[in-house]
Amino acid sequence: MRAAPILSLVQSNFYALLHNHRDGPTPMIEKRTAQRHRVFKGGTITFENNGIACTVRNMSAGGAAIDLDAPVTLPQSFTLSIARDEFVRNCRTVWRSDKRVGLAFVQ
Repeated sequence: MRAAPILSLVQSNFYALLHNHRDGPTPMIEKRTAQRHRVFKGGTITFENNGIACTVRNMSAGGAAIDLDAPVTLPQSFTLSIARDEFVRNCRTVWRSDKRVGLAFVQ
């Protein structure tokens, strides 16, 4: 009698998601209201007469994710500018992970 093959963790997680099994991982719930697009653009965040260079990694109509060269304490609201595109938006931080920051555009 042959033993049943053992699925890898990735295979079993995929199988659980594919077949809606409850014992697999819970899929992440998408909270964005607009589709995001990958970009790689130089930007500047500005607050209190300070400008900090950043790299914009993805954007949607409602926000963006940026990378900073170093962890920086940001105020509650600030401005994101992408000079190349003549893009300027007021922002607030939504999430943060080390040097990457998720932004929401505010009116």
